[in-house]
Amino acid sequence: MNQTDERFNESLGRLKVSVEEARIRFERDKRLNPRYVTRFIGQKLDDVLENLCAQRHNIKGIKSDEANFIIHYTSISTLFSLLHDALNDNNYGNGSNTSLRLYDSIHFNDPDEGSYFTRNMNLPPKYSWLHKQNTSHAYIASFIIPNPNVDLHDNLVFWRTYGHEGQGCSLKLRVPHDQLRKVLYGIDEVDSTVKILLSVLDVLYPLINLDNDIDRILIDSVWKSLEIIRYLYKDEAYEYEKEARIVVHKLRINETDLSFEYNDYENLFPYIRHYYQDERLKVRDILVTGTLITLGPRVPYRYDVRYCIETMLRRAGLSGPEVRLSEIPYQKP
Repeated sequence: MNQTDERFNESLGRLKVSVEEARIRFERDKRLNPRYVTRFIGQKLDDVLENLCAQRHNIKGIKSDEANFIIHYTSISTLFSLLHDALNDNNYGNGSNTSLRLYDSIHFNDPDEGSYFTRNMNLPPKYSWLHKQNTSHAYIASFIIPNPNVDLHDNLVFWRTYGHEGQGCSLKLRVPHDQLRKVLYGIDEVDSTVKILLSVLDVLYPLINLDNDIDRILIDSVWKSLEIIRYLYKDEAYEYEKEARIVVHKLRINETDLSFEYNDYENLFPYIRHYYQDERLKVRDILVTGTLITLGPRVPYRYDVRYCIETMLRRAGLSGPEVRLSEIPYQKP
């Protein structure tokens, strides 16, 4: 049994003890204070499902020098905004708060974003009390896990799908893999996770149908704890991505910490996105020695763009990254 399995089993054991204590209280008093359920059971349930997420989604098996690096494709405008903010931090002594952006999931390419897991989780009739809830949205930063056998920071497939048809850039960043959760693909992976989830629902079962308020609290607690997990499953068609993510659900963010980005999409309609900056992705921690910025094969005036980026990096005090040009010959048909 590995360490993540042990943590899951230990947290499940603590949840079971709390449920048994709650059941005893109910049988003694013929009622159960909802605040007790929220405080003592809700927190332990959150711990269990957090450990379930780690058990299923930890990144394992990378033992090379790439173990603390990941790859992120984005637009030149996003990179420019990132460096511009870091430059302002440096000029005005605001510290190093600028971070890579976690964008809202509403505008992601996959229309099934956040729904694939819940739509395919087939629960036996015994668990019908956990009726499915519609997803809202989360804030997500998506990365590619490096492969020592494949050059993924300069890859035509990713330039076309996430690198703005070769007019964007890729960032090879230093982010410890224990901060990330890998995405799993296909219904079989959903089934494997649901099988483990059922062991958690079995522990909660003695408290079901005791009281409508308790049922509501337990259902809300389960779904709140699953809000991150549901964004870590995608259809098999996306398996080539080998994606890892940092996910923060909107329920866990103060709206005063959100920022907004406005564009006129191809001069046709207003396009507003919202994003969140996570401390785990501070620029001065992720753009260090050994990191790499690669400009796409279709970036206009890319030698000048490289000069501008290198100048901004120096002025922001970010001396670590190397800026390269894509070596892939590509033009849009």
